[in-house]
Amino acid sequence: DYLQYTLYPIHREPSTWAVGGLCRDLSEQKRIEKQLFQAQKMDALGTLTAGAAHELNNPINLMLFNLPLFGRIWQDLMPILKPIDSLKNNKIGGLSLEFIQQNMPRLISDMELAANRVAQIVNGLKQFSRKSNPAEKHAVQVNHAVDNATRLASATLSQSKTELMLNLSSDLPLVHANLQNVEQIILNLIINAFQAITHEKGWVRISTGWCAAEQGVIIQVSDNGRGINPKVAERIFDPFVTDRQKEGGTGLGLSVTYSLVKAHQGDITFETRPGHGTIFTVTLPTREKHKSRRVMVVDDDTAFRAFLIQMLSRKSNCVVEGFANGAEALIRLGSDPPDLLVLDMFMPEIDGLRVCRAIQNELGLEMMKVIIVTGFPDHPNIRAAKKLGFEQIFNKPLNKDKFLKVIEKSLDGKLA
Repeated sequence: DYLQYTLYPIHREPSTWAVGGLCRDLSEQKRIEKQLFQAQKMDALGTLTAGAAHELNNPINLMLFNLPLFGRIWQDLMPILKPIDSLKNNKIGGLSLEFIQQNMPRLISDMELAANRVAQIVNGLKQFSRKSNPAEKHAVQVNHAVDNATRLASATLSQSKTELMLNLSSDLPLVHANLQNVEQIILNLIINAFQAITHEKGWVRISTGWCAAEQGVIIQVSDNGRGINPKVAERIFDPFVTDRQKEGGTGLGLSVTYSLVKAHQGDITFETRPGHGTIFTVTLPTREKHKSRRVMVVDDDTAFRAFLIQMLSRKSNCVVEGFANGAEALIRLGSDPPDLLVLDMFMPEIDGLRVCRAIQNELGLEMMKVIIVTGFPDHPNIRAAKKLGFEQIFNKPLNKDKFLKVIEKSLDGKLA
């Protein structure tokens, strides 16, 4: 407690008769000053983080540029090195030529994965440190905000034994929001949930979905922690209200979260059972009616098909389904055509060119939007598909950024 004592004399002629005093409790004022000081420190931390991220960007970009180049150089060198007998009995860098031949591509790939991981962390720090205005809004995919928030939280919460689970709906409409603010809302709720768990079998689940009644996107963060103390439950969104003072809780996280949700014309509610956990539900309104855009991926390469499905589900506002060959695809196209078809050209049974011809000749499918992906850009089938009018062709390996932009433009009715 902080108490201020003021003493003053009480005069009675001709001398001082007594001493009076006042005592003021400054505890609340000191607590507010401490919170403001903490907020200033966080602001300074944001500035420091932004500077560090900027300085790290250049060397990371250099690595990301050089590693694929090094990989291509190695592929070109291998045929030259194999016939040289003297290298077979000598070691290069302490390693045998056989070991290098077997492991070098994997080593380069591992380095590239690690560099991309660092780049993602740096990008997350830049997004975190950016000072954003809730009024600066644009179309936001909520699942993208969840991905960013969980990536930011993972480093801070990596020492915790609590399991973080995701249950994200793949067909959500975009919301008109500030991305950084939505990320902060989710991040605050994640941290709040982790801090509420004091046992070793804890879990935190983040779910997203669509609420038809509210015409909004729902973000739900639930945990199996200790729940909210009934004494503070009614004031949980007020500044400086917390039941975790002893653990260093500031009581600002949920207050800031509430303000950001309201700045987006949204709503936040919670359900809690002491000793069993809490569920926070955020609803963000959307201006557009909910309509799931559908994409069909047809490719006989299981790994590549799974990659496309995962990428499109996470990065675009659409429902994605996959098929392994042209025969399955044509059955589905005839019964329930999608908004967009991503088609491989070389498959068993019915190949991509026959699918293109069937689309062109089938009444009702002639306006189908098709994007072709292929590892053989100079094959006669590709030229034949172009003559049929299928101009959207991507070579493998894909340029992901360009591919996603064309996907979005195609779904919006604007072919790139």
